[in-house]
Amino acid sequence: MDGLAGLPLKEVLPGILMFTLPVDYGIDHVNVYLIRESEGWCLFDTGAECEAARALWLRALAGPLAAGLTRIIVSHHHPDHLGLAVWLHERTGAQVLMRQEEVAVARQTHVANAGDRAYCIDFMRRHGMAPEDAQQVVGGVLQSNMACAVPTRTEPLEAGQTLHIGAHAFDVLVLGGHSIAQICLYESRLKLLLTGDQLLERITPNIGVWPYGETDPLPRYLESLRTIAGLDIELVLPAHHDVYHAGVKRAHGLVAHHQKALRKFMARLGAGGMNATELGYAVYGAQSDPLHAYLAMGETLAHLLWLERSGYARRDETPAVTRWYPVTAADGEPTLTLSGDMSR
Repeated sequence: MDGLAGLPLKEVLPGILMFTLPVDYGIDHVNVYLIRESEGWCLFDTGAECEAARALWLRALAGPLAAGLTRIIVSHHHPDHLGLAVWLHERTGAQVLMRQEEVAVARQTHVANAGDRAYCIDFMRRHGMAPEDAQQVVGGVLQSNMACAVPTRTEPLEAGQTLHIGAHAFDVLVLGGHSIAQICLYESRLKLLLTGDQLLERITPNIGVWPYGETDPLPRYLESLRTIAGLDIELVLPAHHDVYHAGVKRAHGLVAHHQKALRKFMARLGAGGMNATELGYAVYGAQSDPLHAYLAMGETLAHLLWLERSGYARRDETPAVTRWYPVTAADGEPTLTLSGDMSR
């Protein structure tokens, strides 16, 4: 997609640009957004730390974005969002704004020491991953493709805070589930929502349990969808694929997706017990590589925790493995709604 100056940069609203950058792992792109201010551009997310993305940034900063960056807002710690924050700060001097919980998780996951790596491998092993696959995920993928520099100094962002960016006043939303404290920005006059990964149209955000970060993410994600469904939204600016309308409808659709997933997990959870990797395989099928098996395991754990808390499943933990069992006395099927709490 060529836009301004032959770059993958286009105006989605007057004074608001979408910059689509390549990612060299997993999904192949990420959208970051620029909002015009009097002295330059405020940036929402930064892109992954890869040569192709850096090359596009250099061209943009020498061309359409020559006015420079005023501030860098990082929605959450995942490397396609945080990846170039330090590099851009060093080049432009723009201050980085980020939730402190996200900074802490970033330091654990992106610059992990030997002890952290051992903890991550043990976490995966206890949930059923083969030791060699866990080693490959931690030593190969998480510490190479997905590692990135973490800012040493950031300005905090608070829920309910108003950020004045150029001619716009954005409400800061702090939403959980996909990450521990993801930032979304809502502009009520334009009925505009910048969502990061929290609300995507064509794919479902990964809601998983990992060695660090969210310990019970699905309830927090559903609560975030309730928050979004209460907004008056005309245009969504997501991190992946194109901008879209019908954000509230998409929030309801994601609730339906997770309700369907919960019922699948219940149906496949065998009476003899299964670990999270086994159940993930039963529901999602064989994965193409250890990283995708890890993602499936994390998502499976998130749904198992909901089923356990709601009385549909129980766990048996040993030092070697955690196994999950159906609760045969449970009645009915899981029901999720945006109008109230989760219920049967």
